[in-house]
Amino acid sequence: MKKVIYSVSRYRKGDIEKNSGIGYITDRDLVIACISKNGKPYIRVFADCVKQCFPVMDRTNEFKGSYSEIREIEFEKNGAMETREVELEYNLWFKFAE
Repeated sequence: MKKVIYSVSRYRKGDIEKNSGIGYITDRDLVIACISKNGKPYIRVFADCVKQCFPVMDRTNEFKGSYSEIREIEFEKNGAMETREVELEYNLWFKFAE
């Protein structure tokens, strides 16, 4: 694994959520540490995202790209639980730390 400085952003409900910090790149994945809304720490893995990132022009060791995943969410509707698939899209940027 290689150490990187990263930025992950997502457009959601008219707002842009941005998360940045220090993470790690494997041959295929970006691995970062996050904190949930409840305040609990967890490890977030963006699987197979490295192949979707491309070098930034005129910059060394910097890459950016987009990443999307499909998640199933469960919600209550008219007293019954329903499941729906939702596509989430992220913009990724990372730079190898020296």
